[in-house]
Amino acid sequence: MSAPIRAALYLRLSQSDDASTSIDRQERDLREHADREGWEVVAVLTDDGISGRKSRANADEALRMIRDGEIDALAVWKFDRWSRQGLGAVADLIAALDTRPEARFLALRDGLRSEQPAWRIIASVLAEVARMEADNTATRVRSSIATLRHSRRFPGGIAPFGYRPAPAPDGPGRVLIVDPIEAAVVRETATRLLDSPASLVTVALELTERGVPAPRSAARAAALAGRPTRGLDRGVWRYDAVRRVMAGEAILGRVTHHGQLVRDADGLPAQVWEPIVDLPTAQRLRARLLPDARPRRERAARLLSGVVFCAHCGGKMYVKHRGDSTIVYECSASARGVKCVRASIAAAPLEAFVAEQFLVRDGGLPETRTIEVVSSPSTAADLADVEAALRETTAELTLDDADVPTLLARLATLKARRATLRELPVETELRRVQTGRTRREAWQATEDPASRRAVLLDAGLDHVTVSRRERRGQPVDGSRVTIFDHSETDELAAAVS
Repeated sequence: MSAPIRAALYLRLSQSDDASTSIDRQERDLREHADREGWEVVAVLTDDGISGRKSRANADEALRMIRDGEIDALAVWKFDRWSRQGLGAVADLIAALDTRPEARFLALRDGLRSEQPAWRIIASVLAEVARMEADNTATRVRSSIATLRHSRRFPGGIAPFGYRPAPAPDGPGRVLIVDPIEAAVVRETATRLLDSPASLVTVALELTERGVPAPRSAARAAALAGRPTRGLDRGVWRYDAVRRVMAGEAILGRVTHHGQLVRDADGLPAQVWEPIVDLPTAQRLRARLLPDARPRRERAARLLSGVVFCAHCGGKMYVKHRGDSTIVYECSASARGVKCVRASIAAAPLEAFVAEQFLVRDGGLPETRTIEVVSSPSTAADLADVEAALRETTAELTLDDADVPTLLARLATLKARRATLRELPVETELRRVQTGRTRREAWQATEDPASRRAVLLDAGLDHVTVSRRERRGQPVDGSRVTIFDHSETDELAAAVS
């Protein structure tokens, strides 16, 4: 008596529900067929909640089992349950079956069996039909979402942090309203990031410790759906999650579609929901949190790059690598064609000496930083929005299908708006404010040379001079190194003048 055919059942559903094609229904029908055929079901492979257009781990496992001789038959409920990726999926299946001529494939509801003479042609047709249906469904979904967003309706999914869905007050559908508890967290976090030196990592750790549900946590999803949250995972806040919330468009009540802001007829960002923070605050947050929004600074190669000078010729000393791998600051006189005894000093001892002098003298003093204060932040923020709209409208004019008359009219409106805003008085001033920590704490909070260098410069370091070593083994100390701060430099300049 021959051994029974070993079969694997592959089940897939894009989204679990109680429809006729549920996972349970698929398995029940396939097991009944296996019993009729006398097959032994040795594996049930399930991809639940996974689109047929995506790669599925269990589908790949089923093909491996065929190739390795672990199963003799692979059965699916319908071919579109196997894949909606088109001919590529058929090719993978055929390649696996070709390695085992005795193996077979069944798509139950389609009446398709690999023993049939023309099964490859039929499978190819079914695969392409499934792919086209998937494409059409995706198009309908995208169109529906776009329509909802432009009509100020919430298309579903996870609400942005700070908001929760609610029935639309003016008709069918749902809208987003400000969630008072989450909005308070957003405003508190904005204050911390803008008015104190709190880092994204620090804020993330504190939000997690306080039990604030993370944006995509199970507890928050249940709360938004009106379900109990007790015992559910509140998730972990990461620094990038804090950045996405605080530098995103959602806290301004704005909506994006395919990565682009939904705009009004004038090309300006449309305010779809009630904002949580005002525009000036949002723009300050972006300047603080987004690297591309901040002025770029050259990163110092070493702690004292750019501030070490030769005490003999006054020339700048540059970082160099000696043959023995020692890193030094060395006078650049020869490169400048200037005669000099050319002071040179090992980089690490010099940096340690300057840091020690700084921390002993000024480490306990309050750290300060320079901020830009705008006399009319709303005007400045509105002007930035108009400038962005002008750039995007100009870019749209270059598209092949551009509606040129409409875009030109929009440009004219935006230019007029810009001219009006430019006539309004906007003054800025630089102001020194305390950060709430000491200079020593600021120094210890980072090991990055550029960040530590900024601490030194903000504390008043102007430059350092180094004289030539008089004898071998001479230590790095005040006999060779002189540290000048801004006040000393200003006094020397006044005396010379």
